[in-house]
Amino acid sequence: MKKCFLAVMVAALFGFTACNSKKMEEQLITQKALNDSIEAALASKNAEVEMLFQQLNEIEESLSVVTSKYTDVSKLKNKTGEVNADTRSRITAQIQDINELLNANKQKIDKINGQLKKSNASNKELNTFVANLQKRIADQEEEIQLLTTELQKNKIVIENLNKNLDELSKQNQSKDEQIMKIEEEKNSAYYIVGTKDELEEKGIINRKGGFLGIGKKSSVSSDSDLKEYMKIDIRRVDEITLKGEKIKILTTHPTSSYKLLGDQKKPVALKITDPSSFWEKSKFLVIEVDD
Repeated sequence: MKKCFLAVMVAALFGFTACNSKKMEEQLITQKALNDSIEAALASKNAEVEMLFQQLNEIEESLSVVTSKYTDVSKLKNKTGEVNADTRSRITAQIQDINELLNANKQKIDKINGQLKKSNASNKELNTFVANLQKRIADQEEEIQLLTTELQKNKIVIENLNKNLDELSKQNQSKDEQIMKIEEEKNSAYYIVGTKDELEEKGIINRKGGFLGIGKKSSVSSDSDLKEYMKIDIRRVDEITLKGEKIKILTTHPTSSYKLLGDQKKPVALKITDPSSFWEKSKFLVIEVDD
């Protein structure tokens, strides 16, 4: 009986061992397939990065050609900076070639940047390479612009060069005008001086409160007509002429930012001593006076 039991146990042990061996073999096969997949992905990524570096090297070589052409153009001028008539066409052709090369290189750089974003590449060396090439292109474009300006001063007409120059100039002029307009508006303020009746008639103030018309207080209207005010440049105007008595400033301005000139009962002017503080809370000044 014991021998029979022992035989059964041995058979079971062999069966368990065989089963575990088969399972381990399957795991090894799966792991190998995973490793092969990772290696293939890495090889593909490395090949992609290598291809991008190759393209960047081609761009770098092209920029060296640009440098050489720029040197050739500079040599075509004589020591006085003048250009002989028979060299004008050669200069024009060289500059046209340079512009075409720079534009082509910019397009290639843009394409490579697109590939980097698409592939989510995080190669620091690659990104640095691209940034350096972009800077070289920008520097060479600036050099060509300076050379073109110099040649134009010598009455050399170079056609089809920097076609967008006029448009950029118009855009800059428009921006300058816009900036000037914003700056002017930022430094503009509006004031009005008048009697209670005059201000109320012009819609500058409202008379509210009181009882049976007695004790009403003046308050500045929020929808008054801007045309009724005097517009000033706060950078240039710091004094407002006054006529009348019992001066009341109806808008909000710190008392430390101004002073009244002349007789305090009948001042002749309001002097703004701290424009920044005076106009900080309101760009409107409403002064009520008595006749």
